[in-house]
This record gives sequence, structure tokens and C-alpha cells, in this order.
Amino acid sequence: MSPPRKATRRSGLSPESVAAYLRDNPDFFERHADLLLELSVPHDGGAGAVSLVERQIELLRRRNEEMRRTLDEYVANGRASDELAGKLNRLVTNLLACPDPDERLRALPGNLREIFSLDFVRLLLFDAAPDDYADVPGLSATPREDLMTEGLSAVLKANAPRCGRFSAEQREFLFGTDAGEVASVALAPLGHRGKLGLLALGSRDPDHYHRAKSTEFLGRVSAIVAAAVSPESS
Repeated sequence: MSPPRKATRRSGLSPESVAAYLRDNPDFFERHADLLLELSVPHDGGAGAVSLVERQIELLRRRNEEMRRTLDEYVANGRASDELAGKLNRLVTNLLACPDPDERLRALPGNLREIFSLDFVRLLLFDAAPDDYADVPGLSATPREDLMTEGLSAVLKANAPRCGRFSAEQREFLFGTDAGEVASVALAPLGHRGKLGLLALGSRDPDHYHRAKSTEFLGRVSAIVAAAVSPESS
């Protein structure tokens, strides 16, 4: 005669109900501290197991590292924002120091290159006479219809800055003899729908002005440039 089978007691508890109970009773292991050393969970590496206390310490350490990385990102972003704000302030101050409108306009490209450490700057002005600024590097009197021919009118119609890699023909139109060194471009209309002209920034780095790059700061710069270019600021 075989020995009687030991009855199996079923608690009826699901993993979800156990988890819910522990969440509702966070002091459970304080009242049952001995269980902390008896329970174990698999190690991330898959080899062996660690006690619940060790696992909890490991999770807390990882969480602290994630929080530290997030904090470092916030600090870095804050410093970058402060630096950009300082550069904007410097640009405005330098332009205000030029009471003569023509002098202010002539100083724009150089100020932009120096303050923002730009590789290439070009201001295409729609209402300027062809020979007005021929002697100023970075300034160009450009008929608005020429942009239509070069396929750049979308930037004006969108009334918003745009970054990316433009065609060789477009880069040559924008930057002339420097086009061969320009790998990525940022464009911003000056005034509503580019009423006054177009600001073009070029970089030797092909990924510097990528399509996903935020254009908020570029919009602020173009607003300042537009105010300096506008005849109403004279």
C-alpha cells in the first residue's frame, strides 16, 4: 500500500495580488526582516542569485546613476542656454553701438562669425542695390526671384528656419567661392516670409546643421538680424 500523498495547499494568490499587497504594505519586510536573506532573485548576468537586499541595493545604485546623468544633462543644457543668451546679448550690444544704419549692416557678418564661431555667413538682401555692399564679405544684394530659380523659395514660404544638406548648385548660389567647403547649411528668412532677405550659415561639418537640429535659436538670431537690416531701424 502506497503512502498517502501529502496534501498541497493552494493559497489562491496571484503574483499580481502579492505585488499589490507589498506595495500597500511597504513596511512588510521591516516586520519580517528574516525573509530578506531567505528570498533571492536571479542575477542580471544569469549566473547564480543574490539576496533581495543585495538586489535592492543594486537597483538603488542604478537609479542614482540615472538621476546623476539626468542632472548632468540639465546642468549642461542650462550652461549652454546661458552661453547662447550671452552671445545674443553681445550681438545686440555691438549692433546698438553702431548708430549709423549702413555701418551697422556692414558690421553684421563679421559680428555673427566672431560671436558665434561660424565657418561661413552670408546675408542675401533683396532691396539693396547691386553694388551697395560689394566690398563687404558676407553681404550680397540678391534679387528675390533668384531664390525661386535656385529652389530656395520654400524657406521663405514656410517662414521658418531650415537646416540640412543642400545641393551643390544651391550652396554655390549661397556661398559663392566658399561653396566647396560648406557641408551643411542653415537658412533663416529675414522678416515675414523673407521680406528683407535671407540669412545663410554654412559649416564644414556635414552633421552640424542636420535636419533634426532645433531651429529655435536660429530664429532668435534671424529676428535680431532682421531688426538691424530693416529700414525702419534707421
